Amino acid sequence: MKVRVVVLVCLLVCGAHAGLFSSSEEECDNEHHVNRSMFDEDPDKAYELHNAAEEGLHMPIIGIGTGGYPNGDKWDDSVAEKAVLAFLKAGGRRIDTSLGYGTQKGIGRAIKKSGIPREEIFITTKVDSPTYGLVAIGYKEALKSVDLTLSDLDTDYIDLVLVHFPGDTFIEVEVTSSTKKPSCFKKPDNWQKCRKETWQALEKVFNDGKARAIGVANFMVPHLQELVDLGGMLPAVNQIEFHPYWHLEDVLDFCSEHDILVNGYAPLGAPDRMIKLRKEMPVILPENEVVKRIAKKAKMSPAQVLLRWSVQRGVVINPRTKDEKHMKELLAVLDLKLSKAQMAELYDIDDPPMNVCGDCRWTK
Repeated sequence: MKVRVVVLVCLLVCGAHAGLFSSSEEECDNEHHVNRSMFDEDPDKAYELHNAAEEGLHMPIIGIGTGGYPNGDKWDDSVAEKAVLAFLKAGGRRIDTSLGYGTQKGIGRAIKKSGIPREEIFITTKVDSPTYGLVAIGYKEALKSVDLTLSDLDTDYIDLVLVHFPGDTFIEVEVTSSTKKPSCFKKPDNWQKCRKETWQALEKVFNDGKARAIGVANFMVPHLQELVDLGGMLPAVNQIEFHPYWHLEDVLDFCSEHDILVNGYAPLGAPDRMIKLRKEMPVILPENEVVKRIAKKAKMSPAQVLLRWSVQRGVVINPRTKDEKHMKELLAVLDLKLSKAQMAELYDIDDPPMNVCGDCRWTK
């Protein structure tokens, strides 16, 4: 039973884990079901983006992340430059970053050093505020964030720009009386206005040709519905935390219904952060007995099992790694395959009492 996904009524009432392939699903009144076909997704190397995206733009399934977590591995420009250059040389072509990560200048240098034409590389970034956190920052601040990113990366355009969070962030930022808050933030519960302004800024960025596609990150169904209700562009992508310990099926269903591609971050459950949260997460995901058993039978590493699980759910991934061996394992995932039974077994893994990042379901 998903102890944390309290808003998913069907999961709570019918036990979607246990009834994944059983007739007891009929008792859920067909209100919310897991898309079983996504347990057998067998994509090529990229997905075509829809909604707020240039026609024919494809997003590679495999990418590399370049942001650290609190109490996790540290990333900066020099670390990102070395890791991204190695990833590009290994054959990777998608990079995930953010102004708030402090890695964009290093990424720009790595791309130049690689000698690979810019048009062959897919860059995702996110608008946020280095002084106030990874938040929905409003119209003017979002436009400024994109311009700073273009300068940092030393590029004329970005392939995909995301709103980083629908509200406040799990990352602790030292806020003092002199800290300049986002202009849209006039009162504590004003996140809806901030989201709207930030999204409208990204629509301008897209129309001005500074981004080939725009999307969101960490948006839950109510936040996505707000964008539908605005009547303008819909996101091409929603980047959310996604792994067997944390997969919100209502978000996946909503995105599927509206042609929004799901981009999963922390597909390994961010073990560098998990390992320092032993009380809350006594077993880090790659060490889970189910994962290890499937890895042995499938002749994969535990990491590859977890990565392939996301890919077969139709989710594009960008784990963080500085290790060239791990990069090769990552890029080999597209050639691997898990059985439907193995996919279901991973889906059924008991959850820890918390996810790796902040829980945005309660952001108003």
